[in-house]
Amino acid sequence: MANNDFFKKYPWVLHALIAIGASLLIVVIVFIILKHYGRVGQEYKTPYVVGSYVDELSGNDELELQYVVIDSIYQQGKRGGYILRQDPDSGSMIKTGRKIYLTVTAYVPDNAIVPDLRSLSVRHAISQLENVGLHGGKLIFVDDPHHVVLEQKYKGRTVNEGRRLEKGAMVDLVVGRGSATAQSIVPYLVGMSPTKARRSILSASLNVGAEHYDGITDMSRAIVYKQSPEYSGRTGAEYGSRVELWYCDKSVVAMEELERMKQRQIEDSIRALYEQGDDAAPSADPYGLTGLDEF
Repeated sequence: MANNDFFKKYPWVLHALIAIGASLLIVVIVFIILKHYGRVGQEYKTPYVVGSYVDELSGNDELELQYVVIDSIYQQGKRGGYILRQDPDSGSMIKTGRKIYLTVTAYVPDNAIVPDLRSLSVRHAISQLENVGLHGGKLIFVDDPHHVVLEQKYKGRTVNEGRRLEKGAMVDLVVGRGSATAQSIVPYLVGMSPTKARRSILSASLNVGAEHYDGITDMSRAIVYKQSPEYSGRTGAEYGSRVELWYCDKSVVAMEELERMKQRQIEDSIRALYEQGDDAAPSADPYGLTGLDEF
């Protein structure tokens, strides 16, 4: 009776208690729903799907993952649907039902418009090709007093400005030799990706020789660990000479060791120039080689 009299005298207290109780009940219900449908505390490692094909993914019955293709890149010689990247990465903790976003190789290649490369330097021509999605192929040197691009070819035939080619196609360049004694410097390539190494070789008016892939299954992880001829820091390679490359998975070689290898080779080349009695030795880094190249 005393309680009833109290609540009759102070009805707002009863209303406040009812509101608090209702609020607590709602909070408890919400947490129960979130735990059931949000699977709170239930996380699993993301599976590794890079290197597989999209049409081979049957899904994961336990995790109920959804694979979503968000980008495609054409790669010559690679069947469409090959998975190049995934997000989130393998090993990341995810909940069931999560979407895995994929970048795959394109089924149909995009087209690129061939630019006019005539009268450009080799370096500039290679840059122009890559800007439109094409690649430099072989450099063909002919006797001409000007060391510039004279003609551009695709599969042995002259290809004119404005023609459409598949993205990733190789365009060969006919280049004037210039001086009869013209020579180039073999660039330092250790630590570079295949694409960057090839670009550096062509830009130096040299050709890419044999390429060796030592147990590499994922080309996105390949880096150069050996080259021939080696970098010497001085002119000595005739235009069009071939540079042979050996690749390994970049996880095999520590980045710090690659940096040390680069520094040692630069120092050895400088020491060799001093010993040969050159009038002026080069600076410690005449070609901007210090600092490991980004991949």
